[in-house]
Amino acid sequence: MARGQRGIVFECEGSKLVGTIFTTADSPAPTAILLHGIPGIEKNHDLAHALRDAGLNAVVFHYRGCWGSDGDYRIDGVPTDVTACLDFLSSGACPEVDTERLFLIGHSLGGWAALSTGSDSRVRGVVAISAVVDPSRVEVTEEDALAYVSPWLRGVTPEEFVRQWSGARPATAAAAQLSKPLLVIHGGNDSLIPVDQARLAFDAARDPKALEIYPDADHAFIDSRPWLIGLVVGWVGERVAGTKGS
Repeated sequence: MARGQRGIVFECEGSKLVGTIFTTADSPAPTAILLHGIPGIEKNHDLAHALRDAGLNAVVFHYRGCWGSDGDYRIDGVPTDVTACLDFLSSGACPEVDTERLFLIGHSLGGWAALSTGSDSRVRGVVAISAVVDPSRVEVTEEDALAYVSPWLRGVTPEEFVRQWSGARPATAAAAQLSKPLLVIHGGNDSLIPVDQARLAFDAARDPKALEIYPDADHAFIDSRPWLIGLVVGWVGERVAGTKGS
């Protein structure tokens, strides 16, 4: 099968969710689901291409209420959307996917979602990049939401977004329940999500786990993409090799 990419569509609680699958040449192949943050401006497509070059499929999809997916955006609904994606990939709808080797890679709120859903038995490893772990410890104002969040989301006002954010469940308890490899990555110069959030996840999780802090990196690793991509692709590749024949 040739390398390529195509659109995917699946449902979650009656809403149509859309995304892209980047397919590698070998099929079926291990597959990483890349979970973007709020509102999803950084979609990590460069990481998706690098994973494909390394022999994995990569999936980027959009939660309800953002980037063409149906429904209204709800923070507490994002983990349900992730589970719906796992259901879709495990259903046989994508023959390119090795359903026994699925990985979650989340950035920002996507890291929270990856930690929150990572205990799913179909997931073989979790990567949390610049993750918010306990939203109640990270202040977001209505002005922040108006400038950086709500214009790209459907069905949520700045006031409602702040309410959802402050009420979101911390991912620490979910991290403590993980019984699979976890890689936590954060930038030491992240002005949006403090690096202490990474330590919350790492300290809560059980082994095997790893924590990598890049001192000069910002929230999106804008000037540190080669380092980030090399670390993630290498780590996932090692886990993939360890699952062969299991």
